[in-house]
Amino acid sequence: MYVCACCSRSLAPSLCLSGQRALVGVVVLAFLLFADAQLVVMATPAVDRVRSVIRSLASKTNDLLQDFDGTILYAKLVAEDLEKDHHAPSVKELEEATLDIITISNKLRNHSKALETLSMTYAPSIEVTDFKKLLKNYVKELDEESPFDSEKHPFIKQFREAVWKVHHAGEPMPGQEQEEIVVMAGSQALPNTSCPLSGKPVEQLEDPVRSQRCRHIYDRDAVLNYVRSHAMRNRRHKNSNPCKCAAAGCPGILVEEQLVCDSSLKIEIREYVLRQQSSNIDTVADCTYLEEDDDTPLKSHAPR
Repeated sequence: MYVCACCSRSLAPSLCLSGQRALVGVVVLAFLLFADAQLVVMATPAVDRVRSVIRSLASKTNDLLQDFDGTILYAKLVAEDLEKDHHAPSVKELEEATLDIITISNKLRNHSKALETLSMTYAPSIEVTDFKKLLKNYVKELDEESPFDSEKHPFIKQFREAVWKVHHAGEPMPGQEQEEIVVMAGSQALPNTSCPLSGKPVEQLEDPVRSQRCRHIYDRDAVLNYVRSHAMRNRRHKNSNPCKCAAAGCPGILVEEQLVCDSSLKIEIREYVLRQQSSNIDTVADCTYLEEDDDTPLKSHAPR
């Protein structure tokens, strides 16, 4: 015989009603805890999939942003040609279209940032997640943090400078300070067309960076290895000599934290490539034109 711990009654090898209820409660609690643990385990792959989809959307948005940047670049090059031919109304229309593209591009950029934030912060909850609302709130926060004015965007400034230089090279734009002329004159030219360390042409660099001090462009892996090797030599010899820029004749100093790929670097490299291609096409066209206009009879050669 057994004595029930709940009611002190003598029992067969079975529980009284109170004990049975207690046991059922324990079993149910254990089941709920087990089920909850299983849900957590099962939710992890699902959360990863959701975050992966969000990251994929952000990546596609960034690809679209690159297309927008490319469109703005092409618009600037076309505007230069129109200005050369004195098509001022067409240049003005193109400038207004560029302002619209810059505005849309900024909205898309904030959308991309919001997607990246969502991919890092998303977590399941009891309620159904309203992704549209979450994304809208993130975008709103970004808009409020950084008010946008397309008139002050660097791309529109470069557009206007490029058009101005067509007929006023070396002259200040209206409202421009004299000191800005030197900066404007070199704004479309890269300081170097190949990495001073690896020797690779800048258009072939998969991960270009440039020094914020001297503006020279490098292959990221090559320059980081260069700077870090210099730092190791300094530690070994217990000195603090600065790491000099590897570009010939440059007095600049390289600092790892100041080697960056800013938003305009790849655009400038792309512009350099397009201008080179355009220059080559113009050269070929000039040569073809000369050949077509050349009426000089060809010398006949007697068969050998």
